[in-house]
Amino acid sequence: MRNIIGLILLLLVSCTAYTQSTVDRNKVIEYLQDQQYEEAIAYLRPAINDKDAREVALLAYTFYLSGKIAEAADNYEKVLQLDSNHIPAHQYLASIRMQQNEYQPALVHYQRIVQLRPQNAAAWKQLSFAAFTAQQSDSGFAWLNKTYALNPADPKVVSRLAEEWLERKNFALADSLVKVYLAVDSLQKDVLMTAARTSFFKKEYPRTMAIGEQLKAQGVASPNTFIYIVAACYTLKKYTDCISFYEYLLLSNTASESITYYTALAYTALKKYTESNELLHICIDLAKSSSLENYYSSASVNYENLQQFKPAVACLDTAYYLSHRPIRQYSIGRIYETGYKNEAAAMKYYKRYMRLYKPGSPEEKDIYQYLKTRVKK
Repeated sequence: MRNIIGLILLLLVSCTAYTQSTVDRNKVIEYLQDQQYEEAIAYLRPAINDKDAREVALLAYTFYLSGKIAEAADNYEKVLQLDSNHIPAHQYLASIRMQQNEYQPALVHYQRIVQLRPQNAAAWKQLSFAAFTAQQSDSGFAWLNKTYALNPADPKVVSRLAEEWLERKNFALADSLVKVYLAVDSLQKDVLMTAARTSFFKKEYPRTMAIGEQLKAQGVASPNTFIYIVAACYTLKKYTDCISFYEYLLLSNTASESITYYTALAYTALKKYTESNELLHICIDLAKSSSLENYYSSASVNYENLQQFKPAVACLDTAYYLSHRPIRQYSIGRIYETGYKNEAAAMKYYKRYMRLYKPGSPEEKDIYQYLKTRVKK
């Protein structure tokens, strides 16, 4: 509210500085402080000089505050007819067009602002972010670099620029940006979340884990960030840390499908197969992607280790149904041979695997060659 009143005062002072205005500024402030927007509009309409850009801008701003966006836009267009360099009019029209998903007109206004204020980092920032929203990534990236050059201390700009370099596979440059910033402010959440990604892609997994602890201490629970932290824990075989981060995220209901899956694998590594399967079944319920087949396959490993061969085979059957990967047929045969001690049933699945086999990984090639000698016998 303090910012709103400050802007109103600035507009009113501007009005009286250039013309002899009939607007009672105290009355306008009182109306807007009390959120009596209709009364303010009714008062301003006959009182303003419609040839004065600043007074028309005050009416436009009052419409904007009242939620009458179309009327606000119409009046800001009138302001620009009177003064094409009126920055607040460009600013609010750009904001309104962005709200209406009219990105190109918004960009025109933002571009005019940077022409008028070429050394203003905030102006370049809103232009670049608007370009990204409009799916104009090349322009957005160029303008974002300009923003960073003008103000490398803006955390949102640092984070976004680092993310863009990650998309371009320049992991070292992305990481250097966040490192420079964090050397000055090591607690900034946006930059720390990006640093979790940059450090992971640089394979600095212990650092990724340390960043995770920092974010956890600050109460950050972003699943898009913690997936890299949990994956780093798993890669380092820090299985209890995987579980600890999962349990932390569970408190805020932000343990995503992928995070849950890594935690399930951590339980498997700790030979806690029942706990792993509980999480894998959660993943199965959540899955809406090709990952679902992997979840069933992983669950079969746990069931097999628990000597529960029937659900293990059932999971592999489902995995094969979802993916049609021949290796699942081999895995079923192996369970029949080693678990059920039923070689005849096993050979049926082995032969099916051989019929379906297509050259793939070295591991599958070895399996195929081994089964050829078995089947001949």
